Amino acid sequence: MRKKVTYILLFSILLPLLSGCWDRLEVTDLSIAVALGIDKNEKGEFEISVQVLNPSENAANTGGGSGYDTPVTTYSATGDILFEALRKLTTKTPSKIYMSHLRIIVVGEKVAKEGIYDVLDVLSRDPEVRTDFYVVIAREHTAKDILGMLTSISKIPANKMFNALEASADSWAATGKKQLHDLMDEIVSDGIQPTLTGIKVEGDPKAVKGKEDIPNVIPNSIISFNGTGVFKKNKLVGWLTEEESKGLNYVKDNVESTAIVFKQNDDFIGIELIKSKAEIIPNMNHGVPSITVKISGEANVAEVNTKIDLSSPSVIAQLEKQSNKDVKDIITKTVHKAQKDFKSDIFGFGKAIHKNDPKAWAKLKDKWSDTFPEITVNIDVDIHIRREGTINNPFHNELGEE
Repeated sequence: MRKKVTYILLFSILLPLLSGCWDRLEVTDLSIAVALGIDKNEKGEFEISVQVLNPSENAANTGGGSGYDTPVTTYSATGDILFEALRKLTTKTPSKIYMSHLRIIVVGEKVAKEGIYDVLDVLSRDPEVRTDFYVVIAREHTAKDILGMLTSISKIPANKMFNALEASADSWAATGKKQLHDLMDEIVSDGIQPTLTGIKVEGDPKAVKGKEDIPNVIPNSIISFNGTGVFKKNKLVGWLTEEESKGLNYVKDNVESTAIVFKQNDDFIGIELIKSKAEIIPNMNHGVPSITVKISGEANVAEVNTKIDLSSPSVIAQLEKQSNKDVKDIITKTVHKAQKDFKSDIFGFGKAIHKNDPKAWAKLKDKWSDTFPEITVNIDVDIHIRREGTINNPFHNELGEE
């Protein structure tokens, strides 16, 4: 009984101290940011652009909303440092910016060339910012231009960019998904340099000003992903083409599926790569490093625009040979560009040496930027065609076309 009384007294004393969720934030008190753009203006100041949800318009499908406003609004502010610019946004937004729901961050090309340490610092310190958004680089236009565009089909532009990047990375292989923690790992790790996918506007970014401009069957302008930015530590030093971006992703084992296209009998053949695996094998010979890259995979015949007999094992063997050559040529071209033009180990060859032989890496680490451009890279591609599709031979064979 005495014990029971003691518990009751203790509970009575502690009860007034419980204040519930003292730091809770009501949705109506927040401006929910879904995309963030970071540029530098002519004065050298940072210019922050934030794409904020319009709650009333996004609730329109459930019976709310006026139908006369856009689903998002982009606000901008400048500052000598990013933190200052972020805080100055509160003078323009209806409420405090809440960044826990960011989908994508667009870094302006000028910022990327000068260095992205400031960007990483402010984002990694903010406890409200999660790291599951993607980071890309604006090409030819500013990040503000890109965040100022509305998109068709997908109501919220940030979601369109997020989903398009995921779909493209999974099925085309020329783009790469990079989240904040992955980017930071590449910057601080030895033996690998960062890369980021580029994003650009095709057409005039000012062409889509409001919802009345969206319903065109052929849009006046669209947002698309284009190329891969190559870094040395935190500074952008150049760009890989779409084809070279594929080569990079082959080596980094980032290819889920893609298309291999080559000519045979003066017509095109398309092969669908459905499985791919990459292995980087470092070798040391009397202190001299070399790298072997092994690519293996499975593929299907996707499109045939010439007369061939797909039931013939020798024909399939020839298609495999051509597919392997195409992939090897792309990788060779990409490695050569990284070594000679950028002198940047974007593949992680140094990281592979470090993992395989820490003692050898200890000797190479300080001079890797000079050693990487000179190392020999051997490429071995082994892709097998498993299926020819739902028909055995192309229609050309049956129709007797020349």
